Amino acid sequence: MVTSRRQFLAGAGAGGLAYAFNLSCASPLAEFTGEGMDGDFNVYDGAEPRNLDYRNWLLITAEGGVTAHTGRTELGQGLTTVLYDVICQGLELPRRRVRIVMGDTVLCPNDGPTTGSGSTVIVGWGYWHACYRIRFDLVARAAASLGCESEELEYHKGEIRKLEDPVTRIAIGDLGDGSIRVANFEASEELPRSADYVDQATTNVNAEKIVTGRLQYTADLDVDGCLYGDYLRSPFHAHLSSLTSADLRAAEDTPGLVHLEGGKCSVVALGRTPTSVWRALAAVKAEWSEPLRPRQFDNEQEIRSGAEQVTVVREQGDIDAGLAACEHLVSETYITQYASQVPIETDTVLAHCEPDRTTVWAGTQVPFRLQQALAKQFGTPDLRVIGAPVGGAFGGKTTTGISLANEAVFLASRYDVPVKIVSDRKAQFQRSVRYKESTIIDITSGVGSNGLVLARKIDIYQDRGHGTEGVYRARYRLTRLFKSAMPTLHATMRGTSFVQSTFAIESHMDMLAQAAGADPLEFRRRNVLHPALRPLIDACAEMIGYEDDRRSANRGIGFGVCKHGGWQLGVVAAEVEVEPQTGEITVERLCGAFDIGLVMNINTLSVGVKGAMIWGLGFALFEEVQIDGHRCHTEAMSDYRLPRFADVPPIEIVFLDNYAPGSPRGCGEMPVPPTVGAICNAVFSATGARLYTLPMTPERVLRALGKPEPDEPA
Repeated sequence: MVTSRRQFLAGAGAGGLAYAFNLSCASPLAEFTGEGMDGDFNVYDGAEPRNLDYRNWLLITAEGGVTAHTGRTELGQGLTTVLYDVICQGLELPRRRVRIVMGDTVLCPNDGPTTGSGSTVIVGWGYWHACYRIRFDLVARAAASLGCESEELEYHKGEIRKLEDPVTRIAIGDLGDGSIRVANFEASEELPRSADYVDQATTNVNAEKIVTGRLQYTADLDVDGCLYGDYLRSPFHAHLSSLTSADLRAAEDTPGLVHLEGGKCSVVALGRTPTSVWRALAAVKAEWSEPLRPRQFDNEQEIRSGAEQVTVVREQGDIDAGLAACEHLVSETYITQYASQVPIETDTVLAHCEPDRTTVWAGTQVPFRLQQALAKQFGTPDLRVIGAPVGGAFGGKTTTGISLANEAVFLASRYDVPVKIVSDRKAQFQRSVRYKESTIIDITSGVGSNGLVLARKIDIYQDRGHGTEGVYRARYRLTRLFKSAMPTLHATMRGTSFVQSTFAIESHMDMLAQAAGADPLEFRRRNVLHPALRPLIDACAEMIGYEDDRRSANRGIGFGVCKHGGWQLGVVAAEVEVEPQTGEITVERLCGAFDIGLVMNINTLSVGVKGAMIWGLGFALFEEVQIDGHRCHTEAMSDYRLPRFADVPPIEIVFLDNYAPGSPRGCGEMPVPPTVGAICNAVFSATGARLYTLPMTPERVLRALGKPEPDEPA
C-alpha cells in the first residue's frame, strides 16, 4: 500500500483536498468493526499516520473536479454507473466533473475483491454516506475561510454560499490546501430524510462503448513490441499429469510464429497473433505422463466412497427423536452437475517488464490479490496491476488469472518483450480444472401433526452448505458436510453453494407438501422463518397467475425461495411445458419478487437480476461439464449448452423493501438459486415425475416418466 498512499498524497499536495475514509459494511444487519472516529474528518498532518490504508479515497482537485478511487473492478455489473450516480447526486456535480478510477493497485486503495453483491452494497452506498459527510466538512472549511459560522452557509452544486447573501460563495476547488482528511464512520447509520438517495435510472455509462466496440478489455490493449504467448497445456487434468517429451519440428514453420522453445517440463510459443501461438502449440507432438488414478469415473460412487465429515453446520435437538415424532417423513437424494462460469471474455493477461516497474493488465476480480501473489512470486514489490474492464467473471476470475499472470510475467521478463496471453475456449474450460463441483445432497425431513416441518437432516457432499439455513423453520436439525478427494478442484461460481442447496431443499419442500396433502405454495407460506418472505411469495403467485388454475396436462407452475447472504430475500415462480414424447422442457414464463433494499439503479439492477434468472434456467436445464477420471471432455461452446435467446421466456420482476429497509443489500447472485428450484418444481407440477439430478435433460425427463429414450426400442 506504500506506493498507493504516496500517489494519493501527491494528488492532495497539488492544491487539492483529499478524503480518505473507512466504511463498515453498508448492511444494517452487519456489525461495524472499524476503528471509530465518531464520523469526524481529522487532518492528516504529514507524519506517518497510525493507519492510512483507508479503503475509500476521494480527491477534489483545484479545478473543482472530483476523482473517486476504488480497488474494485467493473465486471459488467454496473458499478461504474452506480458510482457516477452516487457522487454526481451526492455532491451535486455534472458527470463531466467526476472521474472514477478502478482496480489500479498504484492509484487505488485495496477495498477488497469484487465478488458477490458487495461492490454496490459497500462501495456504492459507502460513497453516498461519505458524500453526505464531505459536504458538511466542506461547509466547515468554507466557514473558516469566510470568517463566519457553518450555519450561515449551504452547499449548492459544488459551491458553498451564504444563505442570506448567495452572491458570496466559494467553489469546492478553492478549499484545497494539499491536506488529506481521514475518518472512519458507520455507513449503515440512518441519514436524515433530506439526504435520501433518489434513483435516476441512469443508462449504463459504458453502454455506447460496449455496443460500438470502443470499451477496451485486456485483449484490446497494446504495448509497443507486444507478442502473444502461451504454454503447451496437458490434455489431462493438469495436476495429474506432466510433460515427458516434445517434438517441436512440425510446429516451427507456423505462420506468425516468432519463438518456440521446449524444455524438460514445458513448451512455450510466442507469436504475432494468438492464432499463430495456438496453431504452433497444437502442432507440437507431445507425450504426457498418464494419470495414476483410473480413467473410469463413477461420480456418485467416488464422492461417497472417499467422503470424510468436515464439519457440522447446524445441530439442534435430538434429530433421531425429532424424525421419529413426525407424522409424514420424506427421504431423498439430489445430485448436481459440474459447471463452468463460461465468461464471454476468456482469461487474458498482458505483462510489461520495464527496468523500474512491471505492469500487468488483467480482467480480474482481485487486482490486489493478484499484485501480492506476483510480487511474492517474482520478488519485486514495485509491481503494478491494472484491472481492466471484465467481460464476465461470475467468480471465475478470482483464482485462474493468477496462474496465467505468473506465466505472462515470466515470459515478459525472460524474453524482454511485452507478452499477452489470451486463453482460447478450450483452455478456458480445461486449464484450471476448477468447476462448480458436482454435489450429492441427502435430505430427510418430517412434518408434524400441525402441518409444519418438525425435523430435518441434511448430509451434503462436496459443498459448503450455504442456503441450508435461514429459510424454513424446523425444531430439530442436523446438517453435516462431507468432502472427498476428486480429480477436479473447487471453483468460486455465481450463487456459490446456495444453488445446489436451494435446488435440493426447494424440490424437497414440494415432496413434503405432497406427503402432507398440502398446497406447495401455502406449505411454504406457513413454514418460512421470515415474515418478509410472505409478501414475495404472494407477489410471485399473483404475477404467475397461480390462483387462476390455468394449468393443464404437461404444463405446470413451481416456486423457489431463497435467503442469500444473510439479508437478500427472493422468490421465483416458473411456468413450464413438458413435451411427454421427447422430454423437452420449455420455460414459458419466469416471475421474480425480491427484497434487496434500496434500488440504486433500476436499469443495472433489472439487467443483473434477469441475467441471474436466465443463469438459473441454464443450470436447471442445460449446463454440464463432462469429465472422467483423467480429463475434461468439454472443449468448446458446442459441448456446453447455454441458454439461447429462443430459450429465454418473458421475465417479470418486482422489488420490495420490507426486510431491514433503508439501504441496498445487493442481489447479483441471489436470483439464481430460487430460479433453479422453481423450474424443477414446475416440471414436477407438469408431469408428476420428480427429477433428482441436474441438468434436467430430455433423456432424464423420459427416464423419470418411465418412457424409452429416443435411441432405445419401444
